[in-house]
Amino acid sequence: MPQLEMSTYATQIFWVLLTFICFWLVMDRFIIPRIADMVEARKRKYDDYILKAEQMNKKALASLQRYEGALAAAKAGAAEQIKQSEDELKAMIAEKENIINLELKKTIADNEAKLNHDKVESIAKIEEISKIAAQTVALRLGLDISAADIDKVSEGKGK
Repeated sequence: MPQLEMSTYATQIFWVLLTFICFWLVMDRFIIPRIADMVEARKRKYDDYILKAEQMNKKALASLQRYEGALAAAKAGAAEQIKQSEDELKAMIAEKENIINLELKKTIADNEAKLNHDKVESIAKIEEISKIAAQTVALRLGLDISAADIDKVSEGKGK
Protein backbone atom coordinates (compact mmCIF):
# COMPACT_ATOMS: atom_id res chain seq x y z
CA MET A 1 0.00 0.00 0.00
CA PRO A 2 1.47 3.25 -1.10
CA GLN A 3 -0.17 5.34 1.66
CA LEU A 4 1.79 3.56 4.33
CA GLU A 5 5.21 4.18 2.82
CA MET A 6 7.32 6.50 4.88
CA SER A 7 8.70 8.40 1.93
CA THR A 8 5.23 9.69 0.94
CA TYR A 9 4.28 10.88 4.43
CA ALA A 10 5.68 14.37 3.96
CA THR A 11 3.77 15.00 0.75
CA GLN A 12 0.60 13.47 2.16
CA ILE A 13 0.87 15.67 5.25
CA PHE A 14 1.51 18.71 3.07
CA TRP A 15 -1.52 18.07 0.86
CA VAL A 16 -3.72 17.25 3.84
CA LEU A 17 -2.68 20.49 5.57
CA LEU A 18 -3.07 22.48 2.36
CA THR A 19 -6.54 21.00 1.75
CA PHE A 20 -7.49 21.51 5.37
CA ILE A 21 -6.32 25.15 5.33
CA CYS A 22 -8.16 25.82 2.04
CA PHE A 23 -11.37 24.30 3.37
CA TRP A 24 -10.88 26.15 6.61
CA LEU A 25 -10.38 29.48 4.78
CA VAL A 26 -13.41 28.87 2.54
CA MET A 27 -15.50 27.94 5.59
CA ASP A 28 -14.16 30.86 7.63
CA ARG A 29 -14.56 33.50 4.86
CA PHE A 30 -17.72 32.41 3.04
CA ILE A 31 -19.81 29.65 4.58
CA ILE A 32 -19.67 30.37 8.33
CA PRO A 33 -20.48 34.12 7.90
CA ARG A 34 -23.49 33.24 5.73
CA ILE A 35 -24.68 30.69 8.26
CA ALA A 36 -24.11 33.21 11.06
CA ASP A 37 -26.05 35.86 9.10
CA MET A 38 -28.91 33.43 8.53
CA VAL A 39 -28.96 32.43 12.19
CA GLU A 40 -28.91 36.09 13.20
CA ALA A 41 -31.67 36.94 10.70
CA ARG A 42 -33.81 34.09 12.00
CA LYS A 43 -33.16 35.18 15.56
CA ARG A 44 -34.24 38.76 14.70
CA LYS A 45 -37.29 37.40 12.90
CA TYR A 46 -38.27 35.23 15.88
CA ASP A 47 -37.65 38.15 18.23
CA ASP A 48 -39.89 40.32 16.04
CA TYR A 49 -42.56 37.61 16.07
CA ILE A 50 -42.34 37.32 19.84
CA LEU A 51 -42.50 41.12 20.21
CA LYS A 52 -45.51 41.31 17.88
CA ALA A 53 -47.18 38.44 19.75
CA GLU A 54 -46.63 40.22 23.07
CA GLN A 55 -48.04 43.45 21.62
CA MET A 56 -51.05 41.59 20.25
CA ASN A 57 -51.51 39.89 23.61
CA LYS A 58 -51.43 43.28 25.37
CA LYS A 59 -53.94 44.67 22.88
CA ALA A 60 -56.17 41.63 23.35
CA LEU A 61 -56.00 41.98 27.14
CA ALA A 62 -56.77 45.70 26.87
CA SER A 63 -59.71 44.93 24.58
CA LEU A 64 -60.92 42.27 26.99
CA GLN A 65 -60.73 44.72 29.89
CA ARG A 66 -62.61 47.36 27.90
CA TYR A 67 -65.21 44.75 26.95
CA GLU A 68 -65.62 43.62 30.55
CA GLY A 69 -65.85 47.24 31.69
CA ALA A 70 -68.45 48.03 29.04
CA LEU A 71 -70.36 44.87 29.93
CA ALA A 72 -70.32 45.75 33.63
CA ALA A 73 -71.44 49.30 32.84
CA ALA A 74 -74.21 47.98 30.59
CA LYS A 75 -75.37 45.58 33.31
CA ALA A 76 -75.36 48.37 35.88
CA GLY A 77 -77.24 50.65 33.48
CA ALA A 78 -79.78 47.95 32.73
CA ALA A 79 -80.26 47.24 36.43
CA GLU A 80 -80.74 50.97 37.08
CA GLN A 81 -83.26 51.25 34.24
CA ILE A 82 -85.13 48.19 35.52
CA LYS A 83 -85.24 49.67 39.03
CA GLN A 84 -86.37 53.02 37.66
CA SER A 85 -89.07 51.33 35.56
CA GLU A 86 -90.22 49.33 38.58
CA ASP A 87 -90.43 52.50 40.66
CA GLU A 88 -92.38 54.27 37.92
CA LEU A 89 -94.75 51.31 37.59
CA LYS A 90 -95.26 51.15 41.36
CA ALA A 91 -96.02 54.87 41.44
CA MET A 92 -98.39 54.52 38.48
CA ILE A 93 -100.13 51.54 40.11
CA ALA A 94 -100.47 53.42 43.40
CA GLU A 95 -101.92 56.43 41.56
CA LYS A 96 -104.39 54.22 39.66
CA GLU A 97 -105.36 52.46 42.91
CA ASN A 98 -106.01 55.84 44.55
CA ILE A 99 -108.13 56.96 41.60
CA ILE A 100 -110.06 53.69 41.60
CA ASN A 101 -110.54 53.87 45.38
CA LEU A 102 -111.87 57.44 45.11
CA GLU A 103 -114.21 56.44 42.28
CA LEU A 104 -115.33 53.41 44.27
CA LYS A 105 -116.01 55.53 47.37
CA LYS A 106 -117.95 58.01 45.24
CA THR A 107 -119.92 55.21 43.61
CA ILE A 108 -120.64 53.64 47.01
CA ALA A 109 -121.74 57.02 48.41
CA ASP A 110 -123.96 57.63 45.37
CA ASN A 111 -125.48 54.15 45.66
CA GLU A 112 -126.07 54.58 49.40
CA ALA A 113 -127.78 57.92 48.74
CA LYS A 114 -129.88 56.30 46.01
CA LEU A 115 -130.75 53.40 48.34
CA ASN A 116 -131.78 55.86 51.10
CA HIS A 117 -133.86 57.80 48.58
CA ASP A 118 -135.42 54.56 47.29
CA LYS A 119 -136.07 53.49 50.92
CA VAL A 120 -137.88 56.74 51.69
CA GLU A 121 -139.91 56.45 48.47
CA SER A 122 -140.69 52.79 49.22
CA ILE A 123 -141.84 53.62 52.75
CA ALA A 124 -143.98 56.48 51.37
CA LYS A 125 -145.53 54.13 48.78
CA ILE A 126 -146.09 51.46 51.44
CA GLU A 127 -147.83 54.05 53.64
CA GLU A 128 -149.95 55.19 50.70
CA ILE A 129 -150.85 51.61 49.85
CA SER A 130 -151.56 50.93 53.53
CA LYS A 131 -153.92 53.91 53.66
CA ILE A 132 -155.69 52.75 50.54
CA ALA A 133 -155.90 49.21 51.97
CA ALA A 134 -157.23 50.53 55.30
CA GLN A 135 -159.86 52.64 53.51
CA THR A 136 -160.87 49.64 51.38
CA VAL A 137 -161.14 47.39 54.46
CA ALA A 138 -163.14 50.04 56.29
CA LEU A 139 -165.53 50.40 53.33
CA ARG A 140 -166.02 46.65 53.14
CA LEU A 141 -166.74 46.56 56.85
CA GLY A 142 -169.32 49.21 56.29
CA LEU A 143 -167.51 51.95 58.14
CA ASP A 144 -167.55 55.41 56.73
CA ILE A 145 -163.94 56.51 57.17
CA SER A 146 -162.46 59.15 54.94
CA ALA A 147 -158.91 59.31 53.66
CA ALA A 148 -158.31 62.37 55.87
CA ASP A 149 -159.25 60.35 58.97
CA ILE A 150 -156.80 57.61 58.00
CA ASP A 151 -154.13 60.26 57.44
CA LYS A 152 -154.79 61.68 60.92
CA VAL A 153 -154.54 58.23 62.50
CA SER A 154 -151.33 57.33 60.64
CA GLU A 155 -149.77 60.70 61.55
CA GLY A 156 -150.64 60.19 65.17
CA LYS A 157 -148.92 56.80 65.24
CA GLY A 158 -145.83 58.20 63.57
CA LYS A 159 -145.48 60.70 66.43
